[in-house]
Amino acid sequence: MGHVAAIPGGIDDVDAAWLTDVLGRRVIDVEVEAIGVGIGVMALLYRVVPAYAEEPGPTSVVVKLASQHEPVRQVARGYRFYEREVGVYRDLAPQLTMRSPACYFAAHDPESDDFVIVMEDLSAHRVCDQVAGASPADATMVVDELARLHTQWFGNERLLDHAFIERPCDPPYPQFQAQSTKTDWPIFVERFGDRLSPTMRAVGENWYETGPALMEMGRDQQWTLAHGDVRLDNIFFDDAAGTLSVVDWQIAFRNSGAFDLAYFMCQSLSLENRRALEPELLRRYHDALVAGGVEGYDYDEFFEDYRRSVLFSFCYPLSAGANADLVNERVTELVNAMVDRSVGAIEDLDAVELVP
Repeated sequence: MGHVAAIPGGIDDVDAAWLTDVLGRRVIDVEVEAIGVGIGVMALLYRVVPAYAEEPGPTSVVVKLASQHEPVRQVARGYRFYEREVGVYRDLAPQLTMRSPACYFAAHDPESDDFVIVMEDLSAHRVCDQVAGASPADATMVVDELARLHTQWFGNERLLDHAFIERPCDPPYPQFQAQSTKTDWPIFVERFGDRLSPTMRAVGENWYETGPALMEMGRDQQWTLAHGDVRLDNIFFDDAAGTLSVVDWQIAFRNSGAFDLAYFMCQSLSLENRRALEPELLRRYHDALVAGGVEGYDYDEFFEDYRRSVLFSFCYPLSAGANADLVNERVTELVNAMVDRSVGAIEDLDAVELVP
């Protein structure tokens, strides 16, 4: 990675001189295109195509910058999303079994909470529409990759060397969950409340207590590295290589691996596919952990972690529904799908009984 003096204040600052410093090759011009509209809700994404003077570099790169939408910035600041993602790309990603885009530069300003990540452009890989949902084959591939990642870091104390990877139960996260929910819930109900069953409306009304309590329950939980946002819009499939890459590491935590699995299953698969595939894929995931050497974590304990994680995952559509800038129909469709699938999974698994 190169070195630059300042984090761009906006995409207009990502000019030829700035990219020259980052890429270590003289850039004489840039073309910029906004991407990810209606997909990412926490940051701004741009594809930048540099023109080089002599020595060629990457044909294109993706530049990720802080959102300019103040409610989103408040959530990102409260959960330290931007700081964490920069830390993952800068320090941790090269060690992971799960592939992420090559990172050319990553920096974060703790005072302003501005950040920038310049990364490999994966647009040549296949992407799927989260609103449509994952196919059985793609879902199986994602579950296998999660099992490999979680086996690699299951109870692995080397993860403790990375201070930006914390637990959801660590302050200030439960406290911020309580605070933000009190603000978010009325907005969420106004926008998406008609999609809630009476049971889930009652759960949501008390989420300012339920969410933090579920986070605190993870204090004694067996942990691994959890990506935290494994959803279909964040996954790029390289069909030629038979591999995938995952982006958006801003919610990475030391957490139960069942959390990643639950979030993916209950919000990136259609209700029908999740119901059909869930028993097989849960067994497949747990069998892979055991085959990889994980001990002392039987299926019953894992399944309770999964159900509890399905319940906690309701915080994602709640936060997204309240804070997303509903700039187009795609954003609304995405949140609708997240709500419907989350509520359906909670009710199918009778996870409401796990409310603390």
